[in-house]
Amino acid sequence: MSRLRTLQGGAFLFIAAWVVHTADHARRGVDATTEAVVWSGTLAGLMAAVSITLILVKHPTAPAIATAVFLGIAVGVSATHLLPDWGVLSDPILVESTTDGWSIVAVVGEIAAALFLGALSLQVTMRNHYAWRISNAHWA
Repeated sequence: MSRLRTLQGGAFLFIAAWVVHTADHARRGVDATTEAVVWSGTLAGLMAAVSITLILVKHPTAPAIATAVFLGIAVGVSATHLLPDWGVLSDPILVESTTDGWSIVAVVGEIAAALFLGALSLQVTMRNHYAWRISNAHWA
């Protein structure tokens, strides 16, 4: 199934987008965000790393897990960065922000990559009748 091979390409695209977003946070400094944003981003990064590892080793549960992880990351990063300030998990870049265009590109890039990989994973999961595990034959 060609979409499964595309999942691996989508994983590398997400890695690149995540590196750019993380570099933007490093550029702005840890003090520019709340501790809750730093820790939630770290947790999201760990979940993405596990999910990408499952994709790269062609684990039978990779598409189902990637669907949840990357659609969740897309929602979480969007809520954190695109909404106005709403609490400790908020780091707005569009409203009431002193960030620059680089931050917007970094955030939107990660959201787009997460949506892309989450949607591909969902398509694979749907084509396998929403099975939690897919057979190894589908990775060939």
